[in-house]
Amino acid sequence: MVLGATAAGGAAIGSWLWGYNRENYKFDREMRQKNEFKVLEFRNAQSQLWREDIRDIISLTEKKMDAYLIISVLQLDACLGLFTEGRLEPGTPPWLLQFYMMSLSAAFMY
Repeated sequence: MVLGATAAGGAAIGSWLWGYNRENYKFDREMRQKNEFKVLEFRNAQSQLWREDIRDIISLTEKKMDAYLIISVLQLDACLGLFTEGRLEPGTPPWLLQFYMMSLSAAFMY
């Protein structure tokens, strides 16, 4: 009889300890799962920031190229205008004509 009461008491204590440990285990697993989900959210946000940075860099390049295109067209217009209408006065030394045409050609090729 004493042995039965001791076994019943031991079973009750064991059941209580199992339940207590089970609650802690479930709490730890839940916290770990939330932690892992937060880490995944942070990684997702980080990759989105990287993609946004790449988009910004590419858009900067496009904006610079638009500005360069406008300047290049104006420069080509000036070069073509000087080639067709920009005549030097008669009697200009040949070396000056050569330098003039060479500088215009270099500006056009640039």
